[in-house]
Amino acid sequence: MAPLVEAWERRLSVSVDGFYVQQMKTKWGSCNPSACTIRLNTELAKKPKECLEYIVVHELAHLLEPTHGPRFVATMDRVLPGWRETRDLLNRLPASHQRWSY
Repeated sequence: MAPLVEAWERRLSVSVDGFYVQQMKTKWGSCNPSACTIRLNTELAKKPKECLEYIVVHELAHLLEPTHGPRFVATMDRVLPGWRETRDLLNRLPASHQRWSY
């Protein structure tokens, strides 16, 4: 994942002080703009590659615009056309694998 983050850092002209991969029950990723860190859900490794890329770009875009306002949407439209379709695909998938006990 590091090469993907690095490539998009250059493309968006942002810099991440740290990125973490961890189990997350309800989110695909998160960003802390003040600390310049992003977190990615371990389950992304099991999803289509374009879904991982979408989340990386989404979280890095929050370093430019912390909200989901017009500036954020314009950034996403500019750098990752078709992101809405990828978002919709990802949102149809479960965020985590739940173990069932019988």
